[in-house]
Parts: sequence; C-alpha cells; structure tokens
Amino acid sequence: MTNKLKVLVGVNLLLIAAIGFSFVDFSTASKPENLTFFKVEHLGDITQFDIDGHSIQKLEDGRWVMDQNIDLSPQKVGRLFQTVQQTRIVESKDRVIEGGKDVVIYISNVPVITAKIQSESDIVSYGEINGETYAIEIPGQFVNLEEIFSPTKAEWRDKTIFRTSWKTLKTFDLQYDRNPENDVLISFEDPFYNVRGVNLLDSAAVYQFVSSLPKTQGSNFEVRNSFIADTVSKYKPFCKVKMEDLIPAYNVEVGIYPFQNKVFAYFPKTKEVAEIDTKQIQDVLVSWHFFDANDPRKRK
Repeated sequence: MTNKLKVLVGVNLLLIAAIGFSFVDFSTASKPENLTFFKVEHLGDITQFDIDGHSIQKLEDGRWVMDQNIDLSPQKVGRLFQTVQQTRIVESKDRVIEGGKDVVIYISNVPVITAKIQSESDIVSYGEINGETYAIEIPGQFVNLEEIFSPTKAEWRDKTIFRTSWKTLKTFDLQYDRNPENDVLISFEDPFYNVRGVNLLDSAAVYQFVSSLPKTQGSNFEVRNSFIADTVSKYKPFCKVKMEDLIPAYNVEVGIYPFQNKVFAYFPKTKEVAEIDTKQIQDVLVSWHFFDANDPRKRK
C-alpha cells in the first residue's frame, strides 16, 4: 500500500469516527444530574413555606414569622433560602421516601413547589418532587438536609431582645429601681436623638449605644410560673426597659433581674422569662452620663 493510499484510508477512518460521535448525545439537558432540586428562579418571589406542619410567612414589613406569631431568626431564614438555592440533584433513585419532611414553597402567595426531604446522615439525603425521587446534596457540604427543614419554636425564634436600629428607634426608656438618678430616656427628635438631662450630646455615644442594642440576645425563652411566683410577684426588677420602634412588633417591655452569675429578663406581655448574657446586658445598663459630652470622665 502506497503512502498516499494510507493517508486516504486514515482520513476516511477519521471521518467515520466523527460521524459516529455525531450521534452520541453528550448533553446533560435531559439528565437530572447537577440540576437544581428546587426550581425557583427568583428567591425574592418566595412569600411562604409550609414545612413539617408549620407555616413560615413573610409579612408586609419584611419580617418572617412562624405560625403567625413567632418572629424568626434572620439567620435561620437565610439558611433556608440558601438551601433552596443550592440543593442539587445527584442522581435518580428508584425508591419511595417514607417519613421525612413535607415542604411546600409559595411563589407570590401561590403554592407552586411541593417536595419531601429525608436524610439518613450528613452525607446521604433524598428528595421527592413531581413524583420522582432523587439523591440530593449541597455541593461541597456535608449537611443533613432534613434537619434544615425541621423548624422548631425554640431554635428558630428570633432571640434578639431589642430589635431596633438607629434608623427606626423611637424611644428607649431605662428606669432603675433603686437609682432613678441614673435613668436614661432616649427619644428621636428630628434630625437626631435627644437624651433627657443632657445639654451637650455625645452623638457618637448615642449611635454606638443604639447600634449595639440588637446584639443583646436571650436564651431559653419560656413561661416560668415558678419564676413569676417566686420573683416577679415578690420583688421589683433591678431595672425596667420600655422600647418603642417604628415597627410596632418590635416594641418591648422587659424587667431585668440579676442573680449572682445570671441575669434574667421577664416579659410581662407574654409572661416569658429568658436568660441574658451578663456582658451583653452590662453594655445596655448605662446611665444618662454615658451620653453627656461634658462628662468629666470623657475629658481624661
């Protein structure tokens, strides 16, 4: 066979191979792998989740609440949205999910997506949607997806005591039982805040104080009848705080009861008691002198 003929044969073989490959579909468009499990184009369109018997709704003022009366932690809601966005299909599975968590996603107040999530571990999770079952995951993470879709009041509630900001606070009234001379009354008087008793305001101190209020967190929120009977009904609190915000749902009234190495907050409206970190509440319990630019201690 001549060299010229060998070249022609080689070219023909390449053409045959190319034609053969042209019939092979390398596209993943018809395959479930690497597709998003929850097909939500715009997360901002989500207005409600029904998860495991709980309703999680977005209110007009931007808050998310569970079962219409429990304000939710922004971190928990953010994690929920992140999971909806990032959960992807690994492969199809021929199985029926028993148990797990039922999830319904509402788009513009209309139930659009219905799914079921079940996890066997932080590595193995399954999702059922549109009558099909898949192995699912968040790429690069070992996470029990079923646990994310398990809302509870204790874990999901917003534990912030003073939910406000320097843009929305109306008044902050701090009254000490035994030392009323240290009371603090902050009120917004356009264009800025006023502190009762202060002639020359330290505006930086006001901004620092108001901005730090949301850092005060509580834990173990619950109605404690024994605490009410043994403490609230017998003793006055160390101090009382009444806060008003432009968002009425953020208004709060709380009594502070310090005991040795613990500090308790009592909410008369809900009859709940919570524990507060001592360092956090110390930053709140200041006197009006803290905001006085003429305070001699600020000149040192």
